[in-house]
Amino acid sequence: MTITHAAGMSAPLRELLDPTITQQINRLDLNPGSRVLEIGAGTGHVTAYLARAVGPTGRVVAVDDDTTHLNPTAVVDVYQRDVAADPGELPGGAASFDLAVARWPHHRLADPAGLLDQMLTRLRPGGWLVLADVTDTEPCVYCVAEPGDADLINAVVRRLYYTTLAAGRTGRWPADVEGLLHGKGMDLVCLTAGSETWTGGGPGCGVLAGIAAHARPTLHALGIDAEGSDRFQTLMGDPRVALRSVERRGLHARKPG
Repeated sequence: MTITHAAGMSAPLRELLDPTITQQINRLDLNPGSRVLEIGAGTGHVTAYLARAVGPTGRVVAVDDDTTHLNPTAVVDVYQRDVAADPGELPGGAASFDLAVARWPHHRLADPAGLLDQMLTRLRPGGWLVLADVTDTEPCVYCVAEPGDADLINAVVRRLYYTTLAAGRTGRWPADVEGLLHGKGMDLVCLTAGSETWTGGGPGCGVLAGIAAHARPTLHALGIDAEGSDRFQTLMGDPRVALRSVERRGLHARKPG
């Protein structure tokens, strides 16, 4: 579900996306010995984070359509499933997990409600669900170095969003996911969404620069020539540049005890 097939792009995307999911998990009481179901384990960085949190007596069941970067351990079990196309039967029985985590499905989900039902069934009473995704917010440039730079940044960022996070290719949880979970009997449902201001030379613009560098052939095919790509790289390191980041959503909800 997360983007694992483009190895060169996985590092900058992970820097962009992983903090939202870990922030949601940090709000919960994830104790040593807990059992966790992770849907969309991707590169395994959050999997490793979860494994450290549950300790040697816990269990993390990591599921992804591409398990290349996932390694089974004494704590981590790995399952290959294309849950976007057809989740089938997820690992685990009813009420067998303390936490279920799912984030940023890379492809459109054929049956998001059905996938959520399976995750909720596998949660024990009192267990927590954590979801995260990104929205397709329009880029917004606040400050630039030279006239015309704003148009270039907007053009490149729109194409990056389209190719890596676009509505046409990337799955998202339903816009009314809060109401959906309330309707399924979940309580303490809390959704947070936010964006940041990124400045040239900072980590956010560094992420964009890294994605743009790896996506250079795609950008060229979408009308950004070599000169434009080079200029974009320069602008992402220029402290006179400021723009709004992509909006990220995080949600947690509890299954009543």
